[in-house]
Amino acid sequence: MEKTLQNIQKATAEEERMEGTVKNCPFRTKFHIMPPVGWLNDPNGLCQFRGIYHAYFQYSPLNVNGGGGYWGHCTSTDMLHWEYKEPVLTTDIPEDRSGVYSGSALIEDDRMYLFYTGNVKMPGDYDYIDNGRISTQILVESDDGQRMSEKVKLLGMEDYPEDITQHVRDPKVWKEGGKYYMVLGARARSRDENGKRRDKGGVLIYESEDKRNWKLYRELVPEKAFGYMWECPDIFSLKDKRVISYCPQGLETQNEKFQNIYQSGYSFLTQDADPEKTFREWDMGFDFYAPQSFEADDGRRIMIGWAGMPDTADTHRNLSVDNGWQHCLSIPCELEYRDGKIFRMPVREIYGLEWKEVSAENGKLQWNGKTMKLNVSGIGGEKTVIRLGNRENGMRITTEGNKAELSFFNENGFPSRCGGGRGKRSGRTEGRIEDILVLIDSSIVEIFLNGGETVFTTRIYLENNEREIDMSACKNYKIEII
Repeated sequence: MEKTLQNIQKATAEEERMEGTVKNCPFRTKFHIMPPVGWLNDPNGLCQFRGIYHAYFQYSPLNVNGGGGYWGHCTSTDMLHWEYKEPVLTTDIPEDRSGVYSGSALIEDDRMYLFYTGNVKMPGDYDYIDNGRISTQILVESDDGQRMSEKVKLLGMEDYPEDITQHVRDPKVWKEGGKYYMVLGARARSRDENGKRRDKGGVLIYESEDKRNWKLYRELVPEKAFGYMWECPDIFSLKDKRVISYCPQGLETQNEKFQNIYQSGYSFLTQDADPEKTFREWDMGFDFYAPQSFEADDGRRIMIGWAGMPDTADTHRNLSVDNGWQHCLSIPCELEYRDGKIFRMPVREIYGLEWKEVSAENGKLQWNGKTMKLNVSGIGGEKTVIRLGNRENGMRITTEGNKAELSFFNENGFPSRCGGGRGKRSGRTEGRIEDILVLIDSSIVEIFLNGGETVFTTRIYLENNEREIDMSACKNYKIEII
């Protein structure tokens, strides 16, 4: 307990020390979860508890380039206005001394149960795949979402199948049919037909009668490798469809597919289906990973992702680092199954904000750092171009037919500074593109095509005086700001 308090005090002191620098950064958002200081990544423990939404997240207040160590915490009544709290978890027991990794929340009997992976990387010459790493699944409880109980070890290395490497993490727990189930991301040892090692991503599913004693229920590793590791698994149902959301690492980039270093998406679970056959990416932009979902009290399936990506130092960066912070989470979205796929759109609460419609002179407007909502309708597959920023430094959204493209190259073909090294991403809808919703919240842009059939999320770093929008190539549009 003393170590916990000491670590939280360190975080609080750093938040106070950097408060002015962070607050004055032009890239801070208004309706997205951000770190008070330092680094943020995966959303954790998403839930609605006693009517209040809770979002936890991987948090490194002492290092703007990450490194783990905390679960940050914030609460909301509408999923748009967030109040930051003190961190709730930190590295304070032997089983999590290298990191309190990602996990989930289960609400039952007016009590919150948080499950997470405790990570240990032993010093020495290890590969940290087959040796040198200890992954432990841990439970804490809370009656208010802030004060946590003693940590309880649930599963250790001795509890995983022999063919599974030491990469086991990110527990998602749910109750079904009177039992509790836990799905864990995993990496299985495997070799190809030539004897060359080619590990397979998959998941482990455990079951329990009491949330504390767990036994292996099912090992789901496809016969054909689909990535070498699956992170952040999530199993849920939409209508009568069973869905697994996961982040397969190690997929080779294809034309208009798997364009990021790591991917995130979903497959439909059936008895005999290869998950690769039904896999569909959640997002086609530069910055979306490790999504987690939860069921709200009104029955909606809500998803939030990390508006970032691991291991991008050699490809692109976030220009907020100079102001002491990095990354945010995506806007909470509602998931809906129809026409054989899952559509993702911002939570309906966003339409209850005090939007003010504005006119664009000749299709152009300065948005001056305000949050903007742009609707383009009646496209009919015709070519549409939206530019954010100016001609020399901006991003273009181009759609034509059923294809959409994001580009951080200016009209002369040179990279735009506001992209921090981001280049191009493309995606398609099944039919022609009919409508576009663009949400701009300072340094994050989220684009929803055809009611959320295809989505792009990206960060953008424009100074206040560079925040222009050019809609001159669009016919029917509506711009609203806050």
